[in-house]
Amino acid sequence: MKRKSIIEKILFTFLLTIVLVTPTKVFAVTYGEILDDLSKAEADLRNNQNSINNTQGKINTDSASIRKLQEEIKAMQDEAVKLQQEIADSNAEIDNKKQQTKSVIAYLQMSQGENAYLDYVFGSNSITDVVYRMSVVEQITEYNDQVVKELEALIKANEERKIELAAREKESETKIQNLNSEIAKLNKTKVSLLSESPSLEDEVKAKKIIAQSYKEQGCKNRSDVIGRDCATTASNAIFQRPIRKGYVTSFTGYRHICTAKRGCYYNFHKGIDLGSPDGRNTPIYSIGTGQIQKKWSDQDGALNVTIYYNLRGTYYSATYAHLDRYANIYDGMKVTPDTIIGYMGATGNVTGIHLHLEVYPCRLWGDNQCGNWNSYSSFAENMFKNGYKGSESVISFPSGTYRYWYSR
Repeated sequence: MKRKSIIEKILFTFLLTIVLVTPTKVFAVTYGEILDDLSKAEADLRNNQNSINNTQGKINTDSASIRKLQEEIKAMQDEAVKLQQEIADSNAEIDNKKQQTKSVIAYLQMSQGENAYLDYVFGSNSITDVVYRMSVVEQITEYNDQVVKELEALIKANEERKIELAAREKESETKIQNLNSEIAKLNKTKVSLLSESPSLEDEVKAKKIIAQSYKEQGCKNRSDVIGRDCATTASNAIFQRPIRKGYVTSFTGYRHICTAKRGCYYNFHKGIDLGSPDGRNTPIYSIGTGQIQKKWSDQDGALNVTIYYNLRGTYYSATYAHLDRYANIYDGMKVTPDTIIGYMGATGNVTGIHLHLEVYPCRLWGDNQCGNWNSYSSFAENMFKNGYKGSESVISFPSGTYRYWYSR
């Protein structure tokens, strides 16, 4: 999404003004509502920034947890290596002690009537020496047996500890995997929030300019009605024009029309028809910040897009008809005034290349009063009879046909 220059923003934000458009005050807007719009935009921007900060905080916390778990895993692996070495050393010591015991175990043969024990003490010079040597044999044997038992117990404890460490290491690795998945989700959320920031910043800047403009035009009290109590020379636009340069070929209202597909007939024309010297190469922009409800084709094959816009809790549907081709858009996509939704065309039941634009304060296919095409058409016609002029009531267009403009 390209960012507008400051000069361009100031130019088009003067088009984004809201005033009284009928004597009956049906569409009157107060200065307080303008200020509320600004406050809401600022709150949305703050919430977006807070969400970004909170999301980054969670990412940092999870990353720190991963680093701690990795350190714990490394410590457990080091301990397991140490335990394995202790097991190997203990097994070697057991073998050594058993060998020592073998060399002095000869005395056990006496119980079998053999004289190996006497051979062991044969070199004794006296009974005292014999008794001493017998005692040494018994002490060595008992000591070695005790050492072997202790070493075997240590080996068993170490093996159990290794099993415990392996289980803990696996558990920590699972935690790391879960944290990495959580971080991936958080990063996705952060990217989404960051992508919204520029449009929110632009919206705040634009609404600040609008509020300041009305203030400079004498609006002081929240109850001041724009266009009546102050800012009496302001435009009646709450949306931007859908094309940068062009002209009106037909306004909203009743008319007699002839086409090749349907012949001549009299009907209510719900939208405004716009032309451009660039013809099929004319990019069609969203008239505001909203969400694409549907890309669709009518019974005559026209390529259309319907977008929902929410202004101070009031929903508007804008239908862009007879497009030559779509831009890179999809149902549910969020759009701003910088978003190109398609290009001017002549698809469907038409007499030439143009854009047919309808803007009404309801949701086509989305609420009771405009839940289907018939109810929407009736709603639009009744609104017109009560003073609403369709797109012309919410977008600033020249008062006559074929009068050119060169900015949105």
